[in-house]
Amino acid sequence: MVQKKKTAKRKTDIQWYESSFLKQSNKTAREGKSVYVSPEFHDRLKRIVQVIGGDKITTYSYLHNILEQHFEEYADEITTLFSNRNKPIL
Repeated sequence: MVQKKKTAKRKTDIQWYESSFLKQSNKTAREGKSVYVSPEFHDRLKRIVQVIGGDKITTYSYLHNILEQHFEEYADEITTLFSNRNKPIL
């Protein structure tokens, strides 16, 4: 019984991941800025997009979705850290 519960949760996690990150962004890379990524991460990103995404999304969209989720999830922490380190001069 415990195994079924784990499997159900795992399947939900996988579905959530796919629907959150493996979707085409409404923006295009040419609207953005260039960012350099290590060859190791670039290869990993490329393989994820090719295999899991079935070449239906771009690497740009995948990264955009990851960053969007990160900024939403950690908005409070980022704001607090930024405020703590951005003290006025006077």
